[in-house]
Amino acid sequence: METLTQFFLPVSIWFQQSLEWLIPIMKGVTFLGNVEFYLLIMPLLFWCIDISLGIRMGILLLISGGLNALLKLGFQTPRPFWVTNKVQGLSEGISFGFPSGHAQNAASIWGLFGITQIKRWGKALALILIFLLGISRIILGVHFLHDVLVGWLVGSLLVWAFVKLEPRVIAWYKRSSLGKQIGMLILITSLFILPALLLSPPINFPQLPQIWLDNAGVELIPYSYEDLFTSAGAFFGLGLGIIFLDRFGMITTKGKIWQLSLRYVIGLIGVLILYIGLGSIFPDDISAAAYILRFVRYTLIGMWIAYGAPVVFTWLKLTTIKE
Repeated sequence: METLTQFFLPVSIWFQQSLEWLIPIMKGVTFLGNVEFYLLIMPLLFWCIDISLGIRMGILLLISGGLNALLKLGFQTPRPFWVTNKVQGLSEGISFGFPSGHAQNAASIWGLFGITQIKRWGKALALILIFLLGISRIILGVHFLHDVLVGWLVGSLLVWAFVKLEPRVIAWYKRSSLGKQIGMLILITSLFILPALLLSPPINFPQLPQIWLDNAGVELIPYSYEDLFTSAGAFFGLGLGIIFLDRFGMITTKGKIWQLSLRYVIGLIGVLILYIGLGSIFPDDISAAAYILRFVRYTLIGMWIAYGAPVVFTWLKLTTIKE
């Protein structure tokens, strides 16, 4: 990996210096791959546009996020602005860099979105988002070209595997009891975290090269499990919510404009209370307590999106149960 880093370093320098005029635009583009954006757009899709596609994209996004965090802990490679002061880190980059999470997640969820679209503009939009999100990370100095290319590759493979396995998973889900469904959900959730203990034990972290620390100019916490517990908690909460909603009754996403608007506003208030409210009182350090509470926080967010909010919508007559 060191050879690849040195080989692609001039590419990173060229991208940032030659395309400097694109930096303000790329900062906006890269937001489309941030957690905050997904917390805004995924509930909208789930509650107001297409609940089936929302479930599929949500599950794939969280699987991709968990896998990406594991890959970063496994490869433990630097970001461009850690290696040289000729590249500025113009977006957050305190975890390891390979592969790019923005590129991988974009290829995963927008790839899935693209293959579900019949019209060409939908497929074109998906490809444009995937491309721009990846390129934005290079221009902002937080990823090498090979980080992005491999991110796109892993994301594409995840879409392929998801589509291939989906019919079998659905068939198993439909014939399984509630206990088996929840048991499988617990097992899969544990696979987000347990491999990390082998890749990077949560104690006695190796010392990072001093040149990385000097060039970065910010505190680096690449051995943190934060992203893993975020993905694991949200996956568990979303999965549990889907299981409960399936028994309560899947809601319809149809409705009048005022109903759709109220659904989104009321639902988003709940998301923000859990995301910002609990985020402000829960610890945010590298400790077992902080990780557990992060898991709880994102579990609640996932459950609210998939079950709590839809149930509230039916109580308020903002939606109905599908026949």
